[in-house]
Amino acid sequence: MSESMVSYLPDEADIQSISRHSISQNVSIDDEKKYEVVFDGKDDQENINESMSLTRKWFISFILSCTSICVTMLSSCWSMASEHIINHFGISREVSILGISLYIFGVGFGPLFLSPISEFYGRKLTYIFGLSLCCVFQILTAFSPNFGGLLFGRFCSGFFGSAFLSVAGGTFTDQFNKEEIGAPLTLFSISPFLGPSLGPLISAVINENLYWRWTFYIMLIYSTVMLLLILVFVPETYVPVLLIKKAKRKRAETGDDNYYAPLEIMQREQSVFSAVLFSAKRPFMLLIQDRMMAVLCFYSGLLLAILYLFFVAFPYIFDKVFQFSKIGQGLSFLGMMVGMIIGGATAPKFQSIYNSSGKPRSELRLYPLMVGSIFSPIGLFIFAWTCFSKLHWIGSMVGTAIFGIGISLIFQGIFGYTADAYRLYSASAMACNSLVRSVMSGVFPLFGLQMYEACGVNWGGSILAFATLAMIPFPFLFYKYGETLRNKSPYAWSMD
Repeated sequence: MSESMVSYLPDEADIQSISRHSISQNVSIDDEKKYEVVFDGKDDQENINESMSLTRKWFISFILSCTSICVTMLSSCWSMASEHIINHFGISREVSILGISLYIFGVGFGPLFLSPISEFYGRKLTYIFGLSLCCVFQILTAFSPNFGGLLFGRFCSGFFGSAFLSVAGGTFTDQFNKEEIGAPLTLFSISPFLGPSLGPLISAVINENLYWRWTFYIMLIYSTVMLLLILVFVPETYVPVLLIKKAKRKRAETGDDNYYAPLEIMQREQSVFSAVLFSAKRPFMLLIQDRMMAVLCFYSGLLLAILYLFFVAFPYIFDKVFQFSKIGQGLSFLGMMVGMIIGGATAPKFQSIYNSSGKPRSELRLYPLMVGSIFSPIGLFIFAWTCFSKLHWIGSMVGTAIFGIGISLIFQGIFGYTADAYRLYSASAMACNSLVRSVMSGVFPLFGLQMYEACGVNWGGSILAFATLAMIPFPFLFYKYGETLRNKSPYAWSMD
């Protein structure tokens, strides 16, 4: 799963550390609890999550999933327009790849600084703020007369678009209970994979028939439409913000200013600026101090980096080996997309295994990771050694599909385990993972094509396969020794 899978919430440890003070200084500590508003099922007209119909919840989920596809499509649509950009601005191929890398860097670093907005002001404001600025900088990308402006627009589009990606998953957990969330969350889990895979295909069709800037015009139109749909149809679902609305109503109805919501205390005691600094610090500390987290971050980063390397390599490989047209090169990404959908569809099965285990432990979340770790190198080896002009291209597509299954299962396992094993610090752990993934994904495309040209298509692909092959032991070791390692970690959660 991509970076869009992470929804930012303040770490549970941070919430526990916030001191409780009454809104009014006239209220004693003993009476304070009496004035804290909660959703108790008696007077909860602000609790829209309970009053919405299931149909409306699904409609909101569909809008968010389509927006996730849009933001992630932006990362890869550059690939099939790259040749035209090179010719238009007179730049080298290596420099043109920065258009992909800088967008991914923006997506990686954005949540560290923008996610606290959701902690203070809720999800909808974060969506509107992030996507509005993402659209603004897409305008710069679409119309910039120089390449520097184009790159700046790409980085800022990714940076502000990440505000949506880092929060969207939280709306699902707000709306649906544990029995309902499986299917809609699976839909949302697949959408970030569809985006990067569809981007080159859509871009190829555009660049085959229209001026290359239409790639960015159309993505700008798509982003603007999704922003308007969110503005009109997606309500605020973040419970702490809804409780503020209830507290304001209670104070207005009763004339008693002692009623308060916990988030009002946080807003008073901590500034957004200090929250930004604090949220940016902990992921780095977690990466340095927790070796198990470092390995999981590296593993997910390696897989996503290979995926983004393919956005540069596939057009070269399928042109050189199979003489595909531009549209054919875009269609070459469909194999991975189909594999990711198949892998994502297994999520309910693995969830049922976890639920039926009696006394579930975090390591049970590693089952899809263990399976995916085997699929991934198999798919890469098949792809590498079926890339011969005398063979049919379907063999290579099968290899990429198997690799897509592996990617989906691996991310499913890593995200599930991270959320379960790092409960108090899950937000920081997810941010740490997102940062490492994005940095690695931004770097790999910069050298990927040179690797294929120097080593050849077959051995270049084999190098990637051997890298994933070397990672196979780690999921099994973590399954066996994970609880011991968690007991030694300053951040992980254990049952002891």
